[in-house]
Amino acid sequence: MIKVNLAGVHNKKKAVKAATKVAGPSSGSPILAILIVVGFVGYGYWWHSSLSSQSENLSTEIQTLEGRRAALEAVIKQDVIYETRKKMLESRVKIIESLQKNHVSPVLAMDQLAEAVERTQYVWLSTLEQKEAVLSMAGTGTSLNAIADFYTNLNATGYFKNVDLGPAQESNGNFTFSIKCEFAPPRNPTAPVAPVAPIPTPSVGGN
Repeated sequence: MIKVNLAGVHNKKKAVKAATKVAGPSSGSPILAILIVVGFVGYGYWWHSSLSSQSENLSTEIQTLEGRRAALEAVIKQDVIYETRKKMLESRVKIIESLQKNHVSPVLAMDQLAEAVERTQYVWLSTLEQKEAVLSMAGTGTSLNAIADFYTNLNATGYFKNVDLGPAQESNGNFTFSIKCEFAPPRNPTAPVAPVAPIPTPSVGGN
């Protein structure tokens, strides 16, 4: 008598079905992996685009700020030039006001100085600075005697006092010198000029 184990067949069918069910999800794994990769790529592209956009915005802002800085620097330079010119004009005004307080015209001071130079042979001035009523000048003479003559003629005008003659420096056969004096016109221009102080002998200074 032959016996058939139907229970075993039934169990095999269940095992086949279970295997089929388990194998089902494994077929979807590549799709999930692709989706994850695509997601990362999309996020990376978005992140890169965001950084590029921020970089462009920053570059534009930097250019704008650089333009503003250049404009401000130009304004500052103009202010510096204006302040320099303003100080020069104020200095000139102070000189003129100082001379006017002494009832003297600045033109008169220059005229008297020019007259002293013209009376002296072989002497000429190279620089002249004026601070209020004090004149500081430098020049060149062909000899020490010529410089001494200029000192004498400067005093003889009657418009300069406290004449201070500095040491002369020999240069290429000539002598450079400096003189500092105060422009002080006589109260009565018609009065005789006071005796001139003894003429100092110009000394030759060392280098």
